[in-house]
Amino acid sequence: MTPETQAFERRARAAHQAAVQALSPRVRAQLRLRARQATAGGGPDRAPRWGWIAAPALALALAFALPWPGTRDDPAPAPAPVAAAPAVEVAAPLEQDPDFYLWLASADAIALASDRP
Repeated sequence: MTPETQAFERRARAAHQAAVQALSPRVRAQLRLRARQATAGGGPDRAPRWGWIAAPALALALAFALPWPGTRDDPAPAPAPVAAAPAVEVAAPLEQDPDFYLWLASADAIALASDRP
């Protein structure tokens, strides 16, 4: 421990001792009695009561975790085979066709692109 920690601990213990000395004898006797009861472990009448709360929570968790009767665990369906992508792009034949460029420059293409009849 560092000297600062030791000094802090001494001051804390001194403050605690002064606070205990300032208590009335009746309060000190009650505190000693309750401390003895707490460290003695008590008996069955002192058992924690949280078990009654935990039992329904556990039952509810099990109800959702366990499979229901009549349900089956079917294996996941196999993924559908995917067709391989074409090796040549779809637009490539049009790019190589000179008639495509002639049509593109025509009035029909301009009317189609501008949605005019």
